[in-house]
Amino acid sequence: MGEALAAVYQPHFYKTIDRDSIAHEVKQEGFDPLPINDPPGHVYPPHRHATTKLLVFLKGSMEVEVTGQKYSCRPGDKLVIPGNFEHSAVVGPEGCLFFWSEKL
Repeated sequence: MGEALAAVYQPHFYKTIDRDSIAHEVKQEGFDPLPINDPPGHVYPPHRHATTKLLVFLKGSMEVEVTGQKYSCRPGDKLVIPGNFEHSAVVGPEGCLFFWSEKL
């Protein structure tokens, strides 16, 4: 009990796209942000993680699907995926730079 029942998508959550400020905020939430820079069209096939996953989008775009729900993620957006939720993604035509983190 107490587990999240769905992904939490917060468009435009971060008012600034300043990487250092966002990294600081993410760390305050108990995550360790790792910057990932994917090329256009990169595909993440359906998969799961045992722990909660946090994505913060810095540049470009990514279409993320979590248990059948699609999210069109853009700079400043935040997406939290609960542990053991199946998800997949396709990077947009301009590529995507984002922070990837998991919480134990």
